[in-house]
Amino acid sequence: MKLLVDYHVKTKPVPPAWIQRLSALVLKSVKGLSFEKKAELSVVLTGDGEVRKLNRLYRKKNKTTDVLSFPLLEGKKLKTSKDSIPLGDVVISVPQTKRQAARQGRNFRAELALLLTHGILHLLGYDHATKAQEIKMFGLQERLLRKWKA
Repeated sequence: MKLLVDYHVKTKPVPPAWIQRLSALVLKSVKGLSFEKKAELSVVLTGDGEVRKLNRLYRKKNKTTDVLSFPLLEGKKLKTSKDSIPLGDVVISVPQTKRQAARQGRNFRAELALLLTHGILHLLGYDHATKAQEIKMFGLQERLLRKWKA
């Protein structure tokens, strides 16, 4: 997997290797080793202001949120090919992650793992717009996070 990690915050809350390992686990578990090796992914860890701006611009919601996903292959079938597979970008608000972790009684890394997994699943075409989609996506998300902890 080709991974670009961009920090738009003063201190790096987790090392790029941590993001690489979790991203690889999600991609391998969901799409297989061959897919994971060819995947290209960008992860941005940033502040509330940038996330709010993106949320307003792309989702017409003028508020901060925890994670945004910007798939490059939206609406296209993801399949393994000889070429690289550009998945897109996952943008995560570090301050929002910290607030949610505190509210949920989780540590920061556990909350960040949840958000990164959630964002990658969106890049892979999963959604939670309907109850059936929510059950499928959140079930997979929980299985992946259990695997991550193991």
